Amino acid sequence: MTTPPVPEESRRLLDSVVPPPNRPPRLYLAMAHNPEVLRGYIERPILGLHGLLHTGQLAPDERELTILRVTARCGAEHEWGVHVAYFGKTSGLSSEQVAATVTEVTPSHAWSPRHLAVLTIADAMVDQRELTAAELAGVDEVLGIATRTEIVAVSAQYLGISAMCRVLAIPPEDSAPRFPSGT
Repeated sequence: MTTPPVPEESRRLLDSVVPPPNRPPRLYLAMAHNPEVLRGYIERPILGLHGLLHTGQLAPDERELTILRVTARCGAEHEWGVHVAYFGKTSGLSSEQVAATVTEVTPSHAWSPRHLAVLTIADAMVDQRELTAAELAGVDEVLGIATRTEIVAVSAQYLGISAMCRVLAIPPEDSAPRFPSGT
């Protein structure tokens, strides 16, 4: 896959934190394909009022599917439940799809190709591995590089949040759903 050029907006952001002739770290360059992701890391917290979750370009179902899959795979029941409780009603995901983020049982209303690509990226992030050639081909068919970059950025943020939840033993909220039984 040929990497497209970095958008001019991202180039200006990169130059503000790593002035030429210095080369920005590869991570920053990867994020640069989506200026909002890069800006989220450089100019403001991802989760702040103006952070990535409020200004990102992912559709609500794709953003929540990413978050639910990462938090479920990491065993962060607290964060998973908070997202189901507060964003689940507006995400567009069915209750069966939400449960499948934990159980991995394919919902009867099958995943769309875009949802499968989101799950593929989220799973690779949790496993900390590269996509296989087949996975990358499937992702490339339905997602552009800016969308993939945003899914990776959201996944990375929620890997950290999941770790905090687990390490700090944050229990589920009383009013939030729990993982489906049997998991």
